[in-house]
Amino acid sequence: MRFDGVLPEDAPDPRLEQGRRLELMPIPIVGLVPQPSLEDPDVVGIQYGRDSRGYNEMSASITYTLWRNPADRSDPMNLAELDEQTRRSIEDVPPWPRPA
Repeated sequence: MRFDGVLPEDAPDPRLEQGRRLELMPIPIVGLVPQPSLEDPDVVGIQYGRDSRGYNEMSASITYTLWRNPADRSDPMNLAELDEQTRRSIEDVPPWPRPA
């Protein structure tokens, strides 16, 4: 995976374009049934390949959050152990504005 550049503050929501591409999938995309320990943050990844004839492969992935203690989401049991560098990178605010 490669990340490049900085999105401008008024950048469109990338989920809108992903939604349009998901509509091209020739088969339905199914997820897991609702469960107390699973949260669906509405994150769907899409990968595809195209050639001169159009799309030749497509796949989608659905991301879920797994709560070890769904009754108390602030329970430390739900948190991953992070090293100091990872914790700092999460807490740092970039010097440029971010899209909503």
